[in-house]
Amino acid sequence: MKKILLILILTTFASCEKDDGNDLIGNNGSLNHAELGFELDEPNVILNELSKGNLDNSINSIFLVMYGNTHRKWEFEYLENTNTVDKMIFYLPHYQGCEKNIYQFEYNSSQNVESVVSTRTNVCNEFEVIKSYTFNYNSNGLLKSIFMDSQFTVQEYYIGYYPNGKVKEIWSDSRGAGDEVDFGVSEFYYDDNFKNIIRIEARSSSVDYTYWYEYDDNINPFKGFFIAYGIFIPYVGPAYLSENNVISLTEKNNNNIHNQQFTYPHHFEYSNSGNLIRYRDSEDERVYHINQ
Repeated sequence: MKKILLILILTTFASCEKDDGNDLIGNNGSLNHAELGFELDEPNVILNELSKGNLDNSINSIFLVMYGNTHRKWEFEYLENTNTVDKMIFYLPHYQGCEKNIYQFEYNSSQNVESVVSTRTNVCNEFEVIKSYTFNYNSNGLLKSIFMDSQFTVQEYYIGYYPNGKVKEIWSDSRGAGDEVDFGVSEFYYDDNFKNIIRIEARSSSVDYTYWYEYDDNINPFKGFFIAYGIFIPYVGPAYLSENNVISLTEKNNNNIHNQQFTYPHHFEYSNSGNLIRYRDSEDERVYHINQ
């Protein structure tokens, strides 16, 4: 359980409360989107790696077996003859007769994600939850931010870049009605060739973590697939931005007076044809099966 919480810390740290006096824009009932309050760096080259909506189209499903926890499954549909995701369906296999969450992707004329609408429908308890993720571009077509709107919560993701177009930082916040704005930041540091992220500094008003990553030489099938933090947990580390697969993750809580670090190895298994078929942590607390 401790490991799960540590690996997920990047998806949750931005929801802590703090009043930064940010201006609010737009509306969602009683909830408004918050401005970051300062400008982030823009690139000389536009890559928009976070808004491609791409997966290896050989992946039809991912089945997650979690020790001591509920199993989970993701299924994918693609635009014809592409690696571009049209729809993602998420459900708990033991509960799929009652509830599913469908993510529908829409793309703009530049083939970048324009929006993702999540519709979680429970026919047994008769409720429906809709969340809309809007990808916001400037006049040059650069992805500047992602906004999530739902009935009770909003999220913002503001994105800064290196000159070569790689993602440099993401400032994010998530809150409900009455919560104060508290942006946290993830800062991304790459290897010399800008192929893989080798370090992330993650900070907010209440947490301060550093993560280091080591990689194999195999192609990471998840690069280019991103909606928002915490949506797609089959990632190991920053898989949405790195070219290869994370085989070791080291985590340090910089607020821990004992200066402790924890390292979590991961193992990837391939078919004879070279396709990823399974990956897991070293203790088999999480095992991901591809197309099972």
